[in-house]
Amino acid sequence: MDYSTLIYWAELVGVAVFAITGALAAQGKRMDILGVVVLAIVTALGGGTIRDITLNAHPVGWVVNNTYLWTAIISAVVAFLTCRYFLYPRRTMLVLDAAGLALFAILGAEKAMGLGVAPVIIVMMACITGCAGGMIRDILTREIPLILHRDGELYATCAILGAIFYVVFHGVIDERLLAISAMLIIFFSRLAAVFGNLCLPEFIVTGHKLESPEEARDR
Repeated sequence: MDYSTLIYWAELVGVAVFAITGALAAQGKRMDILGVVVLAIVTALGGGTIRDITLNAHPVGWVVNNTYLWTAIISAVVAFLTCRYFLYPRRTMLVLDAAGLALFAILGAEKAMGLGVAPVIIVMMACITGCAGGMIRDILTREIPLILHRDGELYATCAILGAIFYVVFHGVIDERLLAISAMLIIFFSRLAAVFGNLCLPEFIVTGHKLESPEEARDR
């Protein structure tokens, strides 16, 4: 299997994984199957769409090849039907989301790299590709986006770490090994954050009391 074929199949897997996380996020939100499918589509394709528009890479990938769109739709319907009859542990969604983040972030970096943009833009596009769809998902389900949530674990930081590794070692390590290694860095750092409750330091002014989220809302 050549590298371009590997990237294509990785993209399809990433779309399916993020679509499933989008569908699972509809749990308890009183959504019908159409709402679930819409949520899955924006989760799976939102980040890549924003990336392509930002980079002026027209037409957008899923418009040219609607296999991506159908992959998101089918994955959402399967998740919808499966969850009606089987319980799934919450950690399943977290692991799937970590896998989707890893795949999409590096695929975003790969596309930006191919367009010859600056390294800092490559890292930004990796972060947008991996995180923007999840942000849209959280907003549509009336949740605080995970990457902005103080009580959430490292998320965008994991994508940035993997993207920096990808940029630094591009041309030094074989492209397949580099992509896989960068994805694994993101995946395992995200899992370490989830199960180890790793967070970035919070902004606190000297002499001020650190409020709980409940206290802050009551002010």
